[in-house]
Amino acid sequence: MRLRHVLLFTLVLFSSSQSLADQNQTQQGVFQQLINVSYLEDGSGTLDLKDVRESAHTAEWISISGETANLGYTESPYWFRFTITNTEASNADKLIVISYPQLDSIDYYRIENKSIIEHTVTGDNFPFSERPIEHPYFLFPTVIPANSTVEFFIRMQTGGTMKAPLSLWDRQGFLISIGKEDQIHAFFYGILIVLALFNFFVYLALREKTYLYYSIATFGYAFFFATMRGKPFQFLFPDFPAVHNHSLLIIIPLTTLFSALFARSFLSLKEHSKLLDNTTKVISALALGCIIASLFVDYAYSIRISVLFAIPSYLFLLALGPLMWGKSGQSAHYYTVAWSLLTAGTTITALNGAGAIPNSFISEYGMQIGSALEATLLTVALAARLYREREDKLSAQESTIHEHKERLQTEMKLVHQALHHPVTKLPNRACFEMLINDSVRRRKNGSFAVCLLNLTRFHEINKTLGHNNADLLIQETARLINKTVQALPGIQIAENNDNNPFYAFSFEGATFGVLLDIASAEQTKEIVTSVIDELYHPIEFKGMLMELAPAIGVSFFPENGREASTLIRHANVALESAETNDRKLAYYQPEQDKYNARRLTLMSELKQAISNNQLTLYFQPKINLNTNTVVGLEALIRWKHHRFGFVRPDEFIPIAEQTGIIKPLTRWVVKRSLEVQKELLAEGHDLDISINISAKNLREDDFIPFIAEALKSNPDHIDKITIELTETSMMEDPLKALQVLNELSQSGVKLSIDDFGTGYSSLAYIKKLPADVIKIDKSLVFDLTNNSDDQVIIKTTIEMCHRLGFTVVAEGVESQSIVDILRELNCDLLQGYFISPPLPLNKLKLWLTDIDDYAALA
Repeated sequence: MRLRHVLLFTLVLFSSSQSLADQNQTQQGVFQQLINVSYLEDGSGTLDLKDVRESAHTAEWISISGETANLGYTESPYWFRFTITNTEASNADKLIVISYPQLDSIDYYRIENKSIIEHTVTGDNFPFSERPIEHPYFLFPTVIPANSTVEFFIRMQTGGTMKAPLSLWDRQGFLISIGKEDQIHAFFYGILIVLALFNFFVYLALREKTYLYYSIATFGYAFFFATMRGKPFQFLFPDFPAVHNHSLLIIIPLTTLFSALFARSFLSLKEHSKLLDNTTKVISALALGCIIASLFVDYAYSIRISVLFAIPSYLFLLALGPLMWGKSGQSAHYYTVAWSLLTAGTTITALNGAGAIPNSFISEYGMQIGSALEATLLTVALAARLYREREDKLSAQESTIHEHKERLQTEMKLVHQALHHPVTKLPNRACFEMLINDSVRRRKNGSFAVCLLNLTRFHEINKTLGHNNADLLIQETARLINKTVQALPGIQIAENNDNNPFYAFSFEGATFGVLLDIASAEQTKEIVTSVIDELYHPIEFKGMLMELAPAIGVSFFPENGREASTLIRHANVALESAETNDRKLAYYQPEQDKYNARRLTLMSELKQAISNNQLTLYFQPKINLNTNTVVGLEALIRWKHHRFGFVRPDEFIPIAEQTGIIKPLTRWVVKRSLEVQKELLAEGHDLDISINISAKNLREDDFIPFIAEALKSNPDHIDKITIELTETSMMEDPLKALQVLNELSQSGVKLSIDDFGTGYSSLAYIKKLPADVIKIDKSLVFDLTNNSDDQVIIKTTIEMCHRLGFTVVAEGVESQSIVDILRELNCDLLQGYFISPPLPLNKLKLWLTDIDDYAALA
């Protein structure tokens, strides 16, 4: 329906333009007088007026009567001859009009009585001001004397199409007629310019290139029509005829270029047809090439190339409509009708310019009429498209708003889930951190306590009752904790949800967080103790009484940190301490915090230190009291860290045991110790070497094979290797330890029980061990001179070990008096700083060389 209405509108538009033209032609019949003209082609371009006059009556002249000489594209000059006779008794004031502005040069001659009365030179290649009358048409005023005949010769030449629409006018009649004609053209110009501006402003509003392409193309049509009538030359650059001529060369391919770009965008060729899209790109590229070529190619050839290129290009652009009829929908329908009108008008005008069809209103104004109708139709199409896009956008906006609401609701659910524990429904750790950070910002000088409460028996309950029952229990416990803490003074609320406020926060497992605004640690202790007492009572669950055994760890702002993550971590450290003490309450103490950055650094770099051989073995000598000679060494590992300096073994050995690095660490110590023993043996020092291992090594399936393989490097001194293991570590898994130690003993390796007297092993178990050496712990040796009880213990231990067949070593010997007492108690071997501190290998060698015997110890 819309397309039908637009077609009716275009018919009305055409009828109104035709009416104006008819009126103008009627008035032309009154004021315009057709003249009989003959023309002669000057093929050589050398004829002058004399030559032409001499041949005026030859057959070479072609006569035309009442018609416009339309000679097509030619570079030859043409001479036109006609006479005007005035039969009246008075002079006739006439106007000779050449209504074709594209003539490059015109020589106008008036002959009376065989004499040249007037000679005027003008044309499109001359400044506009040099015309007899400043008008886009070439106007030559002349006065014809009464009862006389005047002869005229006009020489015309142009690089474009040669047309000579000569007519004779009354002056007043011409002004009236040309005014009407200007109204017709103004009607066309007005339509095109308004539509061009409309689409340009739409582009500025929407920034959609389709409207810009169409705006430039429509403006190009208007400028082309105006150029064909010489209007830009008259008003824009009257003193620059070359610019005027060149503008015509540019405007044709420029209009083709943007028409192609518009068609490509308007019909969405890129989405629907790759072939048509590429062809349109080629046309656009060729049009751009024509524009560039116009700067260098001669005018005559350039104008022909542009016109010959434009005709098939517009035919192809016309064909796009039917080709895209079923793909681009209503846009293709509008496009097909509009470009059919434009192409028809353009083709008629082009054929008229080439001289193929005679002059008429349709042939002369076909392109203007077609372009006006095309511009109107496509503007309506663009407006319809804009309306559809607006409707689509509104629909899309409504859909987007609906999706946004749904997404917002989903996001709110996700946020709620992200900030709440899935089982207890209490705010979770992330929410707890937000509350802490907010409290940090609000309390510049105040203080508060971060409390973490853990149900220490929940893990046991979970294994006993199963996950489902454990979840039900934790839900009930969460409600109880939230209810219990809400009455505490200084409690900080997490959120108020439907009159159901949350005060407690649920962490992983059975841990809960509470934030208290307090004035002192003592006040916190009273508050937290009351919570422990309240929750310490068993709760009933499915007919059973469950003891939750709560423990609480506390950290304080700002003493223990100024960030949520730090305060929670410190409260967690305190919670570990609370779980092991009787009060079930602990405050964060920095000196008890083993989870620090140094520990993490050592943990990550220890393995690298082993691989890069950055560890060192020190050796502490052992003395035989009976012979006063050095009989053995204990290998002690040392680590000089590049940043922390010397790291104590009791710091990094537990790390190695926790991370599994103890396995490569022990292997490194064994291999290095055997290398040192071999090196010392080569220098004449036949010494036992004691190597400490961890209880973790006893659980390794490949430990025994590794020891056996390592000893192959020194097979003659297997009995010189002693494996030391602490009494306490053996009791972690006594059966496994006994099995491994038996296998080691069978391979010929000697075994030593280290730190004897500090563990919990029974004498019955010791008796079963295939041990060779018992090492008395240094805690019993240090105070031997001052504590008679220690002497009794050591004496009893030595006697018992001797009866069981063990060699006894006393470590921690710090003075001569201790040496004397141990000698009296019949101890076998001594080790301690009084003998020598642990030494690196180079210093050990010097020490062994300097010390020949130990008679001084006797």
